[in-house]
Amino acid sequence: IENSTSCSIMSAVHLTPTSRCLVTGASDPASIGYACAEALLQAGAGKVTIMGRDEANVRAAVSSLRIISSSSSDNVQVVSGVMGDLKKPETMAAVVEAAVEKMGGLDILVISGGNGGSEYLGLDASDPASYRMMHDVSVLSPLFLTEAAVPELLKSSIHRPTSNNGTTSTSTSASVVMVSSMATQVPWPDTAPFNYAKAAQNAMIETLAFKYRTDNIRVNGVLPACIHTGHMDQMARKKNVSVEDYAKLRADAHPMERVGTPRDVANAVVFLASPASGFMTGELLKVDGGLHLSNWFNRPKMTAEYAGSKRKI
Repeated sequence: IENSTSCSIMSAVHLTPTSRCLVTGASDPASIGYACAEALLQAGAGKVTIMGRDEANVRAAVSSLRIISSSSSDNVQVVSGVMGDLKKPETMAAVVEAAVEKMGGLDILVISGGNGGSEYLGLDASDPASYRMMHDVSVLSPLFLTEAAVPELLKSSIHRPTSNNGTTSTSTSASVVMVSSMATQVPWPDTAPFNYAKAAQNAMIETLAFKYRTDNIRVNGVLPACIHTGHMDQMARKKNVSVEDYAKLRADAHPMERVGTPRDVANAVVFLASPASGFMTGELLKVDGGLHLSNWFNRPKMTAEYAGSKRKI
């Protein structure tokens, strides 16, 4: 699958025009969530609803996605938006209800989004509130979204022809895909609230996958490394360096010698949401430019800054 945002998903990874998708954290055009919504439309999804916190941003994102839809598909595609905040887990059932009302059902749930700012931009690792907030965003809200969606996902997957020997004749199934992080495998102390929450999210993905294994509902996750979203630009400004220089600094940690794009992650999400991955559930798919191969190289840099609980520089 190519990286260009103008490319179409390869023909083997496709969605039917009847596919109805809810994507959270998708109101920022520079975000992973928005790239997922775009990729789902280009893969053929008939209806996509995005969730965001800011009404104006949601409206603008819906409008731009509608333009993308009209230029990328011969079929009629419907794009809509709902309001929601991952910091408020108790509201997630209402988000699913609103999306189902707009689309008439739900087949694919993509859970993306963070805390409204990069984990490198203000989470105090000594403040219990940071851990509670990230747990709400990465664990409780995704859990409540998924559980609220299950009744609709069961309807989506109820028609699955089965042969006499117990094998299915189709790989069509309802799908939940969560955007987690490689931070669980890169133990940087400054990002402890994020790291711990994402580790819990990964355990939840596997638990839910097992829970719904016989209901034809697949639950998978993607683990991105450093992705060039708007958060990277914010971090460059904070460090008073150019975006290009900061991106190069982060790229040096990746064996592929570049940082990822939101579309890199979106391509993996669409694959996991599509029939092409019909025999995959509980998968934690790395989208990391080989970062997991290079922790031995990065470790000297990390240990140079920390000695036990004491920061060296």
